[in-house]
Amino acid sequence: MIEPHRKTTEQRDSQAQNQLRVITNQATVIAQDQTTYVGGPHYGKTSFVKAVYDATGQAVDPAKVQVDLTNVNWDQPADYRINLQYTNPGKTVSATAHLHIFALDGRDITIHAGEPIPDKTAFIKRLVDPGHMANATQNVKIKFDDGEPNIMADNSYGLMLTYTVNGVTAGAHQVLHILENMVHVNTANQTTYVNGPRTNPDRFVQHLYDADGNAIDIEKAIVDMSKVNWQKAGRYPVTVRYTDHGKNVFVTAYENVFSLSAHNQIIVAGDGDPIPARYVADAKDQYNRDRSRWTAMSYDDPTANHKLPGTYNVTLSFEVNGSTATVHPTLQVLPEILRPQGSADNLTIHMQSQSARENTSATSQAAGVRHGLRHMTTGSRVANNAAKEAEKKTRGFWARLFGRK
Repeated sequence: MIEPHRKTTEQRDSQAQNQLRVITNQATVIAQDQTTYVGGPHYGKTSFVKAVYDATGQAVDPAKVQVDLTNVNWDQPADYRINLQYTNPGKTVSATAHLHIFALDGRDITIHAGEPIPDKTAFIKRLVDPGHMANATQNVKIKFDDGEPNIMADNSYGLMLTYTVNGVTAGAHQVLHILENMVHVNTANQTTYVNGPRTNPDRFVQHLYDADGNAIDIEKAIVDMSKVNWQKAGRYPVTVRYTDHGKNVFVTAYENVFSLSAHNQIIVAGDGDPIPARYVADAKDQYNRDRSRWTAMSYDDPTANHKLPGTYNVTLSFEVNGSTATVHPTLQVLPEILRPQGSADNLTIHMQSQSARENTSATSQAAGVRHGLRHMTTGSRVANNAAKEAEKKTRGFWARLFGRK
């Protein structure tokens, strides 16, 4: 038999259990990644919260989420992990966001007129994109404020560099400055003589200036002397060249080459000294003009008596633009008894009597010696048979003197 009150108690417990409901806590936080650049916007904490829900699944204020930004250095490009945490009574949920910070810094560039416009890499001072550096520079864009500039000296042109990551664009505004190119060279002509010292290339350059107008070492200039003929009188171009910052300078200087060569002279004692021009075999200036009468002659021993037979040293000089060529022919004075007449190959020396030497006719003044050597006598033709006899006696001497057998 069942007691009535027991039945009543069991019915109440069963009814209470049927009324108990278990609900899942739906508290959730969803993170959101962000991208910025050095010098760009600093995101607030809520920027990293995409959504947050309470235990019942209802959206709540993102400000209730704890966001830890203590490890972020906004001036240092890097990928940062941002921890998010939300606590609903009885449950704490968390998530991780990522903050990507990159950097783009530019610089102004100065060039000189005549140089090509630098490419974009010249304007990039710093580009750091963590994890994406392989093609970073290629993705930088450059745009001049007023379109592609027409480069002119003493002008400046603005331009913008841009770089985009995850839809975020960093920009750097820079300036291209154009300076006048002042590179130039001052040259100097030089003078030397055939078989004389060859001019050092540096002597053709007086001053050398770079693109900024600063004096620099003249040895940096390129001197081309390939057209100079050192063996022939002439005026030869020498090109001096220098290049700096896109400007080439070509200046022509000149090497003046003159010539001087001499004959030895032979006279008979008492004929009188040859004039300086008689010693000159060749004297030409850089324009190939004969300058025999511009030469200067002196005896090495000015006290010598040239009326006495012997050999005397002579100095013959020719000066052009401060450069002096010097040669040293000789004067051979023969005794009167050796005055010959007649010819031996290319030799013609007229033997004269005392009376003949006093003859001043034009014929007598034209008499001379030729054997690659020249001399001047004051006499003319032999005027007596005695001289002919003397010539026979001395013929053998002259044959030996000039190499005849």
